[in-house]
Amino acid sequence: TFFQLSQEKILKIMNMVKNKEVSIEGALHLAQKEVSAEKDLLMGSQFNFIIYKYKHYRWQKRILQIDFNTKTIFNIEKGIIKKQFPFSQVKACEDTERRRFSIVFHGRQDYELEAVSLDDKRKIIYLLSRVTQSNSSKRPAESCSGRPADCDVVHEGLLDLQQKTFTSTEWVK
Repeated sequence: TFFQLSQEKILKIMNMVKNKEVSIEGALHLAQKEVSAEKDLLMGSQFNFIIYKYKHYRWQKRILQIDFNTKTIFNIEKGIIKKQFPFSQVKACEDTERRRFSIVFHGRQDYELEAVSLDDKRKIIYLLSRVTQSNSSKRPAESCSGRPADCDVVHEGLLDLQQKTFTSTEWVK
């Protein structure tokens, strides 16, 4: 249950144990209560954000709908659903400069978007981090049985670790 909580909440609960405010069993119970409260808050919820998507050399106004009922992300333009992405396809959310961010999908091109405000961007990234956390808890560890594709392998050279957000890291050549 701890891995579904934010780092801040885990630290808070662990400090409570350290300061002998709660027992270990009490901390586990508290963590389970936090997780179920957060799930209840998100489940049955639908969030809509005005965003801009870069397409054909210009930014187009869209609505990004994150629907926890259907576990789907919708890209809506002028009231018409243009794209649907099941939560299971969401790999990560990357924070880029100013109000821009990217949604990274499994087996699909990244989605570069721009929020109307920094507050909206923070909310979107938070919600998408909840989606990726639920995906990582459901997805079994992927086996490395096959030989990876040549493009995924760096044969020689240096790599730098880029920490974009606390949920998003990337190795760059």
